[in-house]
Amino acid sequence: NLVMALLNLGIALGSAVKTAGIHNVDNRIMYTIGYAAQRKGLMKADIIIGIPLSAKGKNIYFDRKWPK
Repeated sequence: NLVMALLNLGIALGSAVKTAGIHNVDNRIMYTIGYAAQRKGLMKADIIIGIPLSAKGKNIYFDRKWPK
């Protein structure tokens, strides 16, 4: 059943990002990364979700410099 598979995927993604967060790895779940990978043919899958990771001293997802 597709709905159950997607629910399981959501739970697995949530667990993955929570585990990364526990280890102080900044992360986000980004559908657009998966969409870009699909468009470029990088992976053969119906659903692709990207999780960028950062282990720098400063969170790259906050305090970004915006163009003026």
